[in-house]
Amino acid sequence: MTDPPLNTAGLQEYIQRWQAGDRSGADELLRVTGRRLEKLSRRMYQTFPNIHDQADSGDVFQNSIIRFLTSLKKLQPTSTRDFFNLAAVHIRRELLDMARRCRKKTILPLGHPDDSDSPSPCQFASLEIEPTEDFELWVRFHEAVDRLPLAEREIVGLVFYHGWTHARIAELFAVNERTIRRRWASACERLRKIVGKELPDSPGH
Repeated sequence: MTDPPLNTAGLQEYIQRWQAGDRSGADELLRVTGRRLEKLSRRMYQTFPNIHDQADSGDVFQNSIIRFLTSLKKLQPTSTRDFFNLAAVHIRRELLDMARRCRKKTILPLGHPDDSDSPSPCQFASLEIEPTEDFELWVRFHEAVDRLPLAEREIVGLVFYHGWTHARIAELFAVNERTIRRRWASACERLRKIVGKELPDSPGH
């Protein structure tokens, strides 16, 4: 099944109708973006394994959509790229809220099954994070992503949540791959400084 056609003008029309109180605008918006948003939600859900026994990806998707549509009452993304970046923010916040409620230790899977050359978050400069470390570390990591500058947050999101390669991101941004690698390195350094200040003990310590 192919996704419905998607363009910025169409998205903005649906958003404007929704902002004006037309529920059908939101329905049309979800019709043309729903499959992409659901896929994004499932992928981000996999980076929060501690919540898997508390909620499924469908719960995350539904709750995130409510938050997202609420934000669109006031916000007007200027492009499809901005639209999906904003969606990712609300999915991440929904996942973080669930994770904070769970508050238990877990193991974070660090691989990207469909993108073997994507960097993993344990490759941040000199910070070496073992996948068995305290779950709180990973809550801080996801929270820290929101604190990055927009350009770096986009790249981290595409690498970590979408599993994209640097080459594919460079193509999307219409820049050379060296630029993306430089921004990725800068983002990793910022995250290392934010997350690495108070690293929790590994389980059993």
